Amino acid sequence: MTDHPNSISDLQRIKRLYLVLLILFGIIILRLWYLQILEGPALAAQSETVRTRLIHRTAPRGAILDDRGRVLATSRPRFVVAVLPDEVKKNPAVLPRLAGLLHVTPADLEALIDLNRTTGFDPVPIERDVDARLLTEVEEQKLDLPGVLILNDTVRAYPDKALFAHVLGVARPISAEKLGQLRAKGYHSGDTIGVEGLEAAYEADLRGKDGGQRIAVDARGRMTRSLEEVPPVIGHTLRLSLDRDLQQAAYTALQEPLSQGHPVAVVALDPNDGAVLAFVSTPSYDPNRYGADYARLLKDPLKPLINRVSGSFYPCGSTFKLITAAAALEAGAITPASEDTCTGAIRLGSRVFHCDKRSGHGRIDFLQALGVSCDVYFWHVGEKVGEENLAAWARRFGLGEKTGIDLPASVDAKGTVPSPEWKQRHRLGPWVPGDLLNMAIGQGYVGVTPLQLACYTAALANGGTLYRPQIVREVVDESSGQPVVLRRMQPEVRGALGLSPANRDAIVEGMLRALQPGGTAYSSAIPGLAVAGKTGTAEVLLHGKPASNSLFVCFAPADHPKIALAVVVEGGGHGADTAAPIARRILGQFFGLRLAHTVPIGPRRDVD
Repeated sequence: MTDHPNSISDLQRIKRLYLVLLILFGIIILRLWYLQILEGPALAAQSETVRTRLIHRTAPRGAILDDRGRVLATSRPRFVVAVLPDEVKKNPAVLPRLAGLLHVTPADLEALIDLNRTTGFDPVPIERDVDARLLTEVEEQKLDLPGVLILNDTVRAYPDKALFAHVLGVARPISAEKLGQLRAKGYHSGDTIGVEGLEAAYEADLRGKDGGQRIAVDARGRMTRSLEEVPPVIGHTLRLSLDRDLQQAAYTALQEPLSQGHPVAVVALDPNDGAVLAFVSTPSYDPNRYGADYARLLKDPLKPLINRVSGSFYPCGSTFKLITAAAALEAGAITPASEDTCTGAIRLGSRVFHCDKRSGHGRIDFLQALGVSCDVYFWHVGEKVGEENLAAWARRFGLGEKTGIDLPASVDAKGTVPSPEWKQRHRLGPWVPGDLLNMAIGQGYVGVTPLQLACYTAALANGGTLYRPQIVREVVDESSGQPVVLRRMQPEVRGALGLSPANRDAIVEGMLRALQPGGTAYSSAIPGLAVAGKTGTAEVLLHGKPASNSLFVCFAPADHPKIALAVVVEGGGHGADTAAPIARRILGQFFGLRLAHTVPIGPRRDVD
């Protein structure tokens, strides 16, 4: 008996149907395995983000303290009005209502949101430092302002206002341009970032770790409740080597020449390790008002935004004679006993170079020449040394290169060390004999920052070691409530002067003579304190008119130095008249001395 053809055909169709169903079930099972097993965790997380969102919360910046633990920069709390971009987009009536409360136009708010938004659910700050009136109005209309938030935030505060401005810099809301560059590093709209000074140089330490608030949202993306708070972690604390009292004494002393239109830079170092004890540039500015005052500061003819301590360089006048002396002594061109005759001038071709004492110093030896700052003596010494040797010694003293101070590199100027090659490279014409004479006494093309002056003065003080100047002593983690020192800065040697002890002692003896009877800075001597110093007067053009910068470098006590100091007064006249009396007041504060009399600050007599 044979099967009916129709029965065979039905059986084949059933088998094919089963095969199709089996394939379909296989595909379904495979898909389920892919979704539930292979991609399950990722999809679960994605599902969670659909119904929850994280509202970013910026961490407070770490504090900055002086050497005694006094607060120089901190973060104070404030309220901020912010909006969730997606939320306000779904509710068109929100922006006009909020604009009315803020007294701006809806278009202004839309532009602000577009400029600063990162994601649809990251808050965009609209108004910072909200006062009680606006805070109350927003809270009263909360039901009519979906997507508008009142956030707790912090803002940088500087208790001493202008006193530390050029050291600390300022922390400001991040710009749209900077945000585009740093978004990958976790920065958000409204974050604060360091601008200039330590705020910028130690941004990674001060910034801290951001937190946030995880919220639940409904199907329309509206917040329904808070689920979890991830607290931000405050940034690290910086403990500095700066002393607030010494900084204040320097700042106060500088106000007198500043009131006469003379900007001043002062820097003090510990010669034993390079720690910065004081760092003052005037005029200064209040970093608490940086944004509000910025336009005015830019127009100020005295340029208060410039860091004159490390970012500006000047001809250093007779303070350079310390380098000329070192080069000559080490080359054997002179000895501490070498004498010369100063008639008040020397002739070079058709040009006459006049000593600061026009009548001349007469017969004079090396120690006297340093003490009275005789130009003729050091012009002759410069001729014996030569420009190449003199330039090499200037570089050995740290000139012509950055100091490496822990501030942004943009405010650590190299200055200039002239030479025939340097002059040719800068297309300033051929080197002439007058260039060497100018260089020997710190004039002409020589350019030195006040910080470089202090660094090489400190090196003379400690016997010849050139340290990298450092402002920060320690980086401390205080987030747990128990301070933990993360980094303690160690002294860093940049180089060595290479002076023999005998030659170094001869230079120091000449510096001591400057504050003894007959010396250029005798009027600024402090009874009972052995100060080794050198005055300087540098001829310059200020506002197109001839003027003189006043300079003074020193260290004390001479036999066991604890402080090295450099003072530069733009247009301040002779070094003995303006810079030296400023240094005297600072030294008095540092050593806790009650000075018997006050030396006036300002031009008085015709000495270097």
